Amino acid sequence: MLDLVIKNGKLVFDTSIVSADIAVKGDKIWAIGYAQDFPETVRVIDASGKYVMPGAIDAHMHVEAPFQGCLGANDFYTQSISAAFGGVTMFMDFTNTFKGMSVLDAFEKRKEDMSKSAIDYSIHGKFVEAPPERIAEIEGLVERGCPTFKLFMTYRREGVMATDETLMRVFERAKELSALPMVHAESNVIAEYNLDRFVDSGKLDWHYFAAAKPVLCEAEAFSRALYLSQVVGNALLIVHTTNGAALGVAEAAQKKGVPIYVETCPHYLFLFSDNYDLPDGHLYICSPPLRTEDEAESLWQGMRNGTVSVTGSDDCTYSRAEKEMFLEKGPDGKIIRDFRKVVNGVSGIETRLPLLLSEGVNKGRLSINQVCALVSSNIAKLYGCYPQKGVLAPGSDADITIVDMEKTVTLSAGMLHNNVDYCLFDGMKIKGMPVMTISRGAIIIEDGKFHGKRGAGQFVHRKMDPQYTQYFAL
Repeated sequence: MLDLVIKNGKLVFDTSIVSADIAVKGDKIWAIGYAQDFPETVRVIDASGKYVMPGAIDAHMHVEAPFQGCLGANDFYTQSISAAFGGVTMFMDFTNTFKGMSVLDAFEKRKEDMSKSAIDYSIHGKFVEAPPERIAEIEGLVERGCPTFKLFMTYRREGVMATDETLMRVFERAKELSALPMVHAESNVIAEYNLDRFVDSGKLDWHYFAAAKPVLCEAEAFSRALYLSQVVGNALLIVHTTNGAALGVAEAAQKKGVPIYVETCPHYLFLFSDNYDLPDGHLYICSPPLRTEDEAESLWQGMRNGTVSVTGSDDCTYSRAEKEMFLEKGPDGKIIRDFRKVVNGVSGIETRLPLLLSEGVNKGRLSINQVCALVSSNIAKLYGCYPQKGVLAPGSDADITIVDMEKTVTLSAGMLHNNVDYCLFDGMKIKGMPVMTISRGAIIIEDGKFHGKRGAGQFVHRKMDPQYTQYFAL
C-alpha cells in the first residue's frame, strides 16, 4: 500500500512542466504516473490548479553562530519551522571555525547542533587558515559528506579572514578532491580603508555602511578570487553576489569554460540602499550591503541568462534587541547612529521562495522552471545531493512543495515564523505561496499549521559530481 498520492497537479522540473500524479511510499517517491494506475493509498491529496515542486533547499544560512556577541533569534529547530513554512525541506549551515580550531571537530559539533532540526540538513566547512594540519582535514571532511568549504575575504579584525595564500591552498586541495570552495567576496583593504576614513570624519550614520563597502569593494574581491581559482584550476562558488560588475566578470569566465558559479539572495532583489536612510535603517544592515534597483535588475538578468545559478537566503536572523544591543543612546533616549555597532544580518529563509514566485514568476521576470532550478535543482546538483534531493523522480526523497500561484498574502512580522518582532518586507503584498510542505514523505506544513517533529531531520551525506568541478578553460 502507498502512503500518499498527489494528483491533478502540475509537476515542475527545471526544464519542463508535466501534468501527472506522484505516488509516495515511505520516505521516497515511488512512481510518477496516473493515480488510477497506482495501488491503494493511505491518503490522496488533490492538487488541482496548483504546482508541485521539489522541496526548496537553502544552502546558505547562519544559525547558532556567534557573531559580534550574538547567537541569533533561532536555534536549528525553530529555524526549521520557519524554513518549512517557506517550502524548504533541506538546509545547510557552516562550521563555527576560528583560528587554531580543527575543522573536523567543528564539523562534528555542528552536526550535533543541527540534529534538532525538523527537516534534513547538511554542513559546509569553514576555513580561516591553511597550515598543513588544516589542509589535511579536507579529505576527512569530503569523506564525511562535507565537500564544500566557506572562506571569507574580509573580517580581518574579527579574526575570520582567509588570506589569499589560504584561499589558494584550500583551492588546490579542493581541486584534487573534486570539492567546491565557497567565497564571501569583499575586499578587506577597501572596507577597512573606508571605515577608518568615515570614523575619522564622523560619518557613522546608517547609509555610510553601504558607502564603506561599495560595489567596487565586492567586485575587486570577486575578480581576485576568480583569478586565483583560475591559477589553481579549481571550481568556485561566490556567494551573495549583489551587482552587475561582478556578474560581468563571471559571465566572461563562464563563456571560456571556467567552472565559476554565482549565488544571489532575495534581499538584493527587493530591498535597496535607500532603506538605510529610514529611521530604522539599521535593521537592513547586512554584508554585503544592499545596492540599487539598477543592480537588482542586473541580478534578474543574471538569473535569466544562467550567470546566477543558485539562490540562498543568507538568513542571519536577529531580533531588534540583538541588532541594537551595542548601540548607545543619547540623553533624549534616542539611538546614536553608528553603523559599526549594528549586528549584521537579515532574515529570509521563509520568504525566499514566495518572493521569487510572486515577483519573479507572476510578474514575468522568471519562469517557474527557472525558480525551481534556482531554489532546488541547481542547488542539489552543485552541492552534491542530486538526485536524492532537488527533483521529483522515482527513488528520490519525497521532499515536495505544493504551490498556489493565486494565493495572495501581505507580509508582516505577525504572519512569519522567524521569532523576530519586525519584517523588512512589512506591508508587501505577494501572490504565489507554498501551501503544503512534505519532508521525506511526511506532511509538515498543511492548512497554515506545522506538523513536523523536533529531530526528524536527517544529515545528508553529500558527494560532488565531478562534472560540476571539471575545468574546461583553455
